[in-house]
Amino acid sequence: MACVDGEWLLTPGPVAVHPEALKAMARQVVSHRSQAFRELLASVREKLARVYGGGEVLVLTGSGTLAVDSMAWSLVEPGERVLVVSHGEFGGRLAESLRRRGAVVETLEPPEPGAAVDAGEVAARLEQGGYAAVAMVYTETSLGLSYRDAETVAKAAREAGALVLVDAVSALAGERVPPPPLVDAVASASQKALAAPPGLSFVAVSEAALEKMAGLRSPPPPYLDLAKAAGFHRDRGETPFTPAVNLLYALDRALDLILEVGVEAWVERHERRARLLYEQLPRLGLEPVAVEPRYRANTVAAFYTPVPSSRLAAALARRCIRVARGMGELREKVVRISTMGWLGDEVYEQLPAAIEEALRGA
Repeated sequence: MACVDGEWLLTPGPVAVHPEALKAMARQVVSHRSQAFRELLASVREKLARVYGGGEVLVLTGSGTLAVDSMAWSLVEPGERVLVVSHGEFGGRLAESLRRRGAVVETLEPPEPGAAVDAGEVAARLEQGGYAAVAMVYTETSLGLSYRDAETVAKAAREAGALVLVDAVSALAGERVPPPPLVDAVASASQKALAAPPGLSFVAVSEAALEKMAGLRSPPPPYLDLAKAAGFHRDRGETPFTPAVNLLYALDRALDLILEVGVEAWVERHERRARLLYEQLPRLGLEPVAVEPRYRANTVAAFYTPVPSSRLAAALARRCIRVARGMGELREKVVRISTMGWLGDEVYEQLPAAIEEALRGA
């Protein structure tokens, strides 16, 4: 417990939150059917739209998984054919959500963890026709891999008449994610590169997506129904269900702080920190999981470790530095380090030396 306030929180969500955003959360609760709330929601949606760069933003109360599931269930009908470009754990979860929706799911995966699916292979599959949608994770958090071919894939999908669904939970505001209408839906959440407390998520959608969800023959459950959220936002300026009001106050202030810096400058902040890690940690025996440099993520850097990751993570925790281990079969082989949240650049400048010291004690 002694570490909490002074801890370097370097997990890929939740992340360190600015004191002003935390203070905003301490305001008295207002009714979610009041004018004060409608003004708050409108402010959050307008600022999120600026961060996204396009699309109509729908705000939900729940983790990033809720946004991804809502996107999948609101834009795909049972029996429709969907192509999922999957690079790891979260690509697998996206495919599983679509299967549970009743979609006929086909997946394209790379030959090894850390490699990227060839965009030409995706385009060739889409050219066969018959797909209602193509879905992908922009930043695969489990491997520190950002699929920067997403826009190329989206163009191929457009030509094939398929919608494009993007899980950008770990990418929004830390990567240059193509917005609607270049893609049709982009799901994200508050506790990653937006540096707000966890508990809110959102989906930016295109006009084509709004048309699709409004005409579903088999609507999703109410809490996953983006058409319902869109209707309440549009007609009443409210949410269909009781939202986490005070988290919205925190997010509103967190967005102010990002917009004061500038969206592109905020992305570059993550890019700069990640570059430092990719340049310096290999000399300590930590090798990036993402094979090609152009796919190495800005927001979460994943490295194979020279010792079991549990030992390295524990040694760092004793020094009040919190990192994440790998997932699945790579749990003991990988550490993941976030560049997100309100920590100073000096943290990343000092981190390689701290890891070097921790390795000696691991």
